[in-house]
Order: sequence, then structure tokens, then C-alpha cells
Amino acid sequence: MRVAPIHVAVSRRPPRPRLVLWIADEQGRSGGGDAAPLPPFSRESADDCAQALAGFERRLGAIDDDAPPAEAVSAALARFGAHLDPVPSARLALETALLDLLCQRRGLSISTALGGRIPAPRVPVNGLLLASPESTLAERAATLVARGYTAIKIKLRARDDAGFLRELAALCEVRERLPQPFELRLDPNAAWSLDEARARLRALAVIAPSFVEQPVAAAELHRLGECAVPWAADESLVIPELVEPLLSSRGCAAFVLKPALLGGLDRARRLALRAGERGLDVVVTHLFDGPFSMAAAAELAVSLPRAPLACGLDRHEALEAWIADSGGLTIPQLADAGSIQSSGGPGLLVAGRALEHAWTR
Repeated sequence: MRVAPIHVAVSRRPPRPRLVLWIADEQGRSGGGDAAPLPPFSRESADDCAQALAGFERRLGAIDDDAPPAEAVSAALARFGAHLDPVPSARLALETALLDLLCQRRGLSISTALGGRIPAPRVPVNGLLLASPESTLAERAATLVARGYTAIKIKLRARDDAGFLRELAALCEVRERLPQPFELRLDPNAAWSLDEARARLRALAVIAPSFVEQPVAAAELHRLGECAVPWAADESLVIPELVEPLLSSRGCAAFVLKPALLGGLDRARRLALRAGERGLDVVVTHLFDGPFSMAAAAELAVSLPRAPLACGLDRHEALEAWIADSGGLTIPQLADAGSIQSSGGPGLLVAGRALEHAWTR
């Protein structure tokens, strides 16, 4: 099988530039992918993605239509060598579009193609809150509980000790309002030093969070060690040589997997499997991705042999902008509030009006 691009185009629409990739086969089927890099978390821009994917079909060549779809896509991407490594979100877009197309041809869902169970399970999603303003945090958390969420992630924003103590007081109020048991996660976005992290994790033990995500800079996390509260690895997983030390660390409780940072579904799934073998939990989440990447991440989550924790794949405001630009679309993986599911196949089944053109005007 050979594929041809319909679109590889960058849109400047808010909230940020993004790329849409559409490919087609000889029978007119089409598969979609998207990339919306988020500097400074992303190394690349949307223009970098477009440049890296220019003329990709020549390097891609023929795809083995008889091999299982995931194997065929992996073999096709291997022909790019390290060419797409500097643009992981572009690599995800191409992988997603290829899997979407091949799974349509084979009548499979992507979760099934990745090795998931039939029928695929549902996976809960976590709610997301900012710690500020602290005065309303407990009430906002209670609202999410009333809506049926069983896990909440709270982004910490304070940078000095006084601000941290205000956040801690608000978090104590949150814990008092939450039912028991209830999963509470925190994320300071790598803002703490190693010494600050150890001290603040001791202070946070009073509210018993499941873990604190990426408390220190990516290159430092493997040095954190066992602390009063478990921690999770996120951006550190982008550094290949840190994966094994993190897997071996007694302080690490979970891997938080963003396919758009890691360079695709296959790479994220391999990390998930390695984490599961070591007894670590996994969370699949997004980088405020577009509809195809969000749908693909949901398929990844439900494909895992060891069920992930509640995943960070709830609808987000940036996704609503994509949907508005398309004139409305359906993302079956995100159809039910509070959980994600597989499309059931064939492919992603992301559908809407004039999708091939809607985001490239």
C-alpha cells in the first residue's frame, strides 16, 4: 500500500499554531493526525513539524498491508531514522494518521491494533484544577466530586515558602471536603529544587496525595530518591538515559505519559509496559492536543494490559477551539463525561463536516 498526503498544513488560529495532517490510500480512505506543540514544554514549533513532514511520503514508501497495523506503522516510521526525533509531535501526527488509515482498511480499532482487549474497557479521567485562587479551591474540588470524578489533579503555582503554605492550607481544606478514599494528585510543574521538594513533600504528607507529579526539573528527578510522599515522572521521561534510573527509584510511583512529548503511541506504550513490569502505575495524558491526538491517546490508555490510573484526557479548552473551527465534530473516545473509551473501530472514527479543510483555512 502507498499513501498520499491530502493536507500537511499549519493553521494560525488561536489558541496556538497547529498542524493538520491528512493522508489517503488508493481507495480514497483517509486517516488524520494533528500536532500542536506547546513551547517551552515542546522543543518544536508547528512550522518545524510542517518542515519535517514535507514530502514524507517519499521517505515512507510502500507500507506492508499484510502485517498487523501497529507493526506495519512501526516499520514505516523506522525508515525515518532520527529525522523525526526533534519533532515528536509531528511523529505522533504521522503515526496517528497511518494507524487511522490502516485500521480502517482492516476494520480494527486502534486500541485493538495496539494489542488491547476486546471489548476494550473504559478508563476514568481525572479532573484538573489550579490551586489559585486558594479561597475557592475546596469548593471547586467539591464541584468536580459532585460531577462524578474519582480523581483530581491540582496544579500548584506558588514559588515562595509563604505561597506554598497558603496552598497547603487550601489543600488541607480540600482533603477535608473529599470523600474517602479519593485520589488527589499535585503538580508543581518542576518548579522546586531538590531540597525544596524533599521539604515540601514532607509537609504535603498530611493530605496524603497519591503522588506529586514532576516536582523538580527533568534532569534532576532521578536524584530525588524516596520521600515522605511518592512522586511521578513526566517530562523526565523524554530523556532516554533517565528512564531506567526512574524505573529503579524507590520514590517513583508512576509514569505520566504524553505521546506528543515522547514521539508517539508506540513509544509511550513501551514505557507503560516497562513501568507495569516494575509495579509502577501509569497515567496517559495530553499536551493540550488536537482531536486526533486526543483520540489516539485514549485508544492507547484503553489498550494497556495493566489498567492505568484515571487519565488526564478530559476535554480541554484548546480542544474546544479545534472543534469550533471544524464546524463541529464527534470524538467517540471522549463521548462520555468522566471516562474514555475506544472507538470500537474501524480506525479513530473522528468525524465532522469537511474535516480535511476545516483547520487549514
